[in-house]
Amino acid sequence: MKERKTKGYRSIAGLEKLTKEEIKARNLETYGSKIKNYRIKAGLEPAQLAEILQISESSVRNWECGLTRPDPEYLYRMFTILNVEPNEFFGFKGIGTLLTTAERQIIDEYRMLDDAGKEALETFSTAMCEKAQTRKLRAAYDRMNYISNMGRAAAAGQGCEWPEHPEEEEVILYDTPEVSRADEIITVSGSSMEPQYSDGDLVLIQHTEDIRIGDIGIYYVYGYGAVIKQVAYDRLHSLNPDYDDVFPYEEGAVPIGRVIGKITKDMIPNAEEQMLFEKARPLFEK
Repeated sequence: MKERKTKGYRSIAGLEKLTKEEIKARNLETYGSKIKNYRIKAGLEPAQLAEILQISESSVRNWECGLTRPDPEYLYRMFTILNVEPNEFFGFKGIGTLLTTAERQIIDEYRMLDDAGKEALETFSTAMCEKAQTRKLRAAYDRMNYISNMGRAAAAGQGCEWPEHPEEEEVILYDTPEVSRADEIITVSGSSMEPQYSDGDLVLIQHTEDIRIGDIGIYYVYGYGAVIKQVAYDRLHSLNPDYDDVFPYEEGAVPIGRVIGKITKDMIPNAEEQMLFEKARPLFEK
């Protein structure tokens, strides 16, 4: 006996089965709610739209509640009747030179102006664009910050050398209280601080000698190099039990700073945002 198939539908993309309720919800989102909104904007009742299209009123109401969806023939006729561009209806962006209804209206109104009106509108448009760009740059400046990464590392294992005059690189991050307080980014080297910090992690450091018990600190240990450890009563503690602790009073250790956070992917702006921040810095930095 053949296996009995469950009722449902398959979408073209993904080929997943859809129930009637899911089909209705998709129709409503893609067509129904939009047809209704643009119909209302056009000042038409369902019966009036149906009369223009030469179909029944129930067909229009079925579209608007998601029970059915319009055939392409009626859909394209509605774009003209409801005065809406196809890319605007479907929410497409960046489609060449296609314009939204509002954009077409502005262009039509501009063409109706005399030369003096056009010049005034162009001047106003330029001023508004400059203000919008300034607001955009200000928002980028307020949203991001930068910290120095001098290429220095602290060992979560064997000690690391600590160059006194390293090459400095500025790293742009979304601004947070931790980012605002940080003075430097340091790379973790080794696994003695796992599971909290792993090899290759970038940590935010606040330069200070006031590192308290329980804090994670960066220390320079003589004859050993820079290390990242948790401060205990009489030692610098490795969270990973496979590694030994460091005894600073016996070996000599100088505090460099306190670890106040770790850089994660969601803290890093994309390239476009970083470019905006770089443009904003000369305008707003004091």
